[in-house]
Amino acid sequence: MQKLRMKLEDFILNLSWEDLPEKTRQVTRLCVLDAIGCAIAGSRCDSLSAHVETIRNQGQEGTSPIWGTNFSLTPGWSIFFNAHTTAYYDMDAGHRQAQGHPGAAIVPAALTTAHQLKLSGKDFLEAVVVGYEVAIRSALVIRNLGGPRKGSGGWTAVGAAAAAARLMGCSRTQVLHAIGLAEYYAPQAPQDRSVAFPSDMKEGLPWGAYSGFTSAQLASSGFRGMQPHLTDASFSEDLGDIYEIENTYFKTYACCRWAHPALDGLKRMLTEQPVAVDEIREIRVHSFEKSILMNRSNPGTVMEAIYSIPYALGCFLIHGKLGPQQLSVENLQNQKISALARRVKMIADPALTARFPEQCLQRIEVDFKNGGSYHGPLLSAKGDPDNPFLEEELIGKFNGLIEGILDPRAQRIPALIKELERHPVADLVTLLRPR
Repeated sequence: MQKLRMKLEDFILNLSWEDLPEKTRQVTRLCVLDAIGCAIAGSRCDSLSAHVETIRNQGQEGTSPIWGTNFSLTPGWSIFFNAHTTAYYDMDAGHRQAQGHPGAAIVPAALTTAHQLKLSGKDFLEAVVVGYEVAIRSALVIRNLGGPRKGSGGWTAVGAAAAAARLMGCSRTQVLHAIGLAEYYAPQAPQDRSVAFPSDMKEGLPWGAYSGFTSAQLASSGFRGMQPHLTDASFSEDLGDIYEIENTYFKTYACCRWAHPALDGLKRMLTEQPVAVDEIREIRVHSFEKSILMNRSNPGTVMEAIYSIPYALGCFLIHGKLGPQQLSVENLQNQKISALARRVKMIADPALTARFPEQCLQRIEVDFKNGGSYHGPLLSAKGDPDNPFLEEELIGKFNGLIEGILDPRAQRIPALIKELERHPVADLVTLLRPR
């Protein structure tokens, strides 16, 4: 236990950007770019202004910006809302074995803390790597311990605490207490129930980011926490040898990852066997068991639509894409989309269930009214580490997400992030205000 504890402390406090593998640095930059783009798009979600005003009225107005808006709050609440907007449309990157989204908590916690403390881009990037590696291993510990599955907020809190504690200059002892506090204070975030009943909670990510930052603050003042599980778990042994951030997957559809292989299957069908959508009689999605939680054909809210495979397929067939613009009240009431969604049949396949979560696999079969059919191949989603997007594709995603929201100067953000280690982090945050 002592050896693992010291390794954990050393990793958090001594990681150096210059010593990281080039691939780790490349993926880290893309994770930052992707999270910021998702947050900017999410800053236009319904009711954000009302939520922020409620917190401001409690005396929480401050100088830490909520990206994509003119609002500023105290650091903790800024982190909360930046995590909320990053996760809102479910376009943020994730990690297969962790079964969730590290970046939506780690990037807001690290960037807001680094900005508050007037630190460098290099400081921020190092904290992001620390946060990802600690968060993902915390997720693996939780999965290994058994019990109800926790959503992303239940384990990203630990990574957010590690990132913030490093940036705050905490001692070895304080870092350990920050992680212990975050493990204890992290939201329960029951994952399956949050998928079955979608809401603004977003897997507890906002509260996880907030509680991780607060845990670091408390630890820096001498507040003591429990001994964290990471100090007696084998998952910590490869810290500094294997960088799990390299196994990040990226997304281009505004819906849960559990719908993406089926969407890629539809995209392939329309290329190989073009058909008018009115000619589709039935779509069968062979999938893993957990995805059946998303078998709702008539979502009543945007969040229910994000967690609806039938809606995602129907919306994609009508519009040819599925981004934030397609998640509108008008589309929820679109009868053509609803009719297509009702033609989707979800089928749990035990063989695919056995390969989840390491692999997220689906295949589609489509019957046409003229008697013809399409039988697609078994697919994993584009954007997985073994089938990655090009950097240019992710930059294109970013530019699409910020279009019409940020000042034109924001077009400089991708180039800035490529060399952020040579800039103050304030250079980046300055570009995140609206036009």
